[in-house]
Amino acid sequence: MDTPANLTMSSAPQQSNDTSTANDICAPARQTKPQGYDHGPGLHQNDYIQLADLPLSNIDPNYPKLLLIFSGAMATIIITTLTALLLIIKPQPLMLTMAIIILTILVAALAIKLIHLKANKIAYGLFKHEIVLREGLFWVSTTALPYTRLQHVNLSQGPLERKFNLVTLKCFSAGSGMAEIDLPGINADLAEHLRQHLLSQATASHPLSATELETDDALTAADDQDNPQSIELSQQQDSHNG
Repeated sequence: MDTPANLTMSSAPQQSNDTSTANDICAPARQTKPQGYDHGPGLHQNDYIQLADLPLSNIDPNYPKLLLIFSGAMATIIITTLTALLLIIKPQPLMLTMAIIILTILVAALAIKLIHLKANKIAYGLFKHEIVLREGLFWVSTTALPYTRLQHVNLSQGPLERKFNLVTLKCFSAGSGMAEIDLPGINADLAEHLRQHLLSQATASHPLSATELETDDALTAADDQDNPQSIELSQQQDSHNG
């Protein structure tokens, strides 16, 4: 009768030891478990930067005038051609011809007005880390291009823009074939200063580019020193080719 009791008492410590051993094995795993990314405190909606509150600058006032003249000239050509077509080439009833011409004039006037209003809505701003462009009349678009992505700045000027001393500034980002910022109506004297400023900001935002080049040169020189045989083989190959 004593033997089963002794067996039961001796088996109990063994189970506790196994449990403690399992806990000891699992404890380091819990301690070394990587913690999640620290997102920091959440921002309230009132802390968001409102795009409508950005201090933007308007383009040169000569640009809306340029579009007004260009669109007016195009409308005049279209109306004159349509009138000649209706009255001379293919004569139509007078009332129908007058209705078509009047309707065309009204549509052209509305289009010219909308083009002029849209040109007046173009605004831009240069900030510490990015350039912002806002455009659009009914559908307003706001584009922000960080200086870290800015790769190339181009200035273009057409014949009419040259007459009004205006320039179109285009900013290209890395890996994009089209301009992300297409800013027309900039004074030619101001455009070059903007271009130089944007390029300097882009260069300052990429401080690792020169360091990476120096590091690559140093690694290449170190490899050449470690492998002098490659240099001798290349020299022998050059001499043989010569």
